Amino acid sequence: MKNLRKIILLFAFIFIAGIFVTVITVNTSLNKNETPRETVEIQKDTLYLLNSEKKTV
Repeated sequence: MKNLRKIILLFAFIFIAGIFVTVITVNTSLNKNETPRETVEIQKDTLYLLNSEKKTV
């Protein structure tokens, strides 16, 4: 019976440690900043549309 309790305790510890490591990993990946490159591409697209609109009018 003592060995069964030790095994259950070991698995519970591994399970809780796995959850802890997963939460830390997800938090660090969510805290990363997006590159501002997307904003620059959107501005270029907007300028292209504005220029093409001026040419058609």
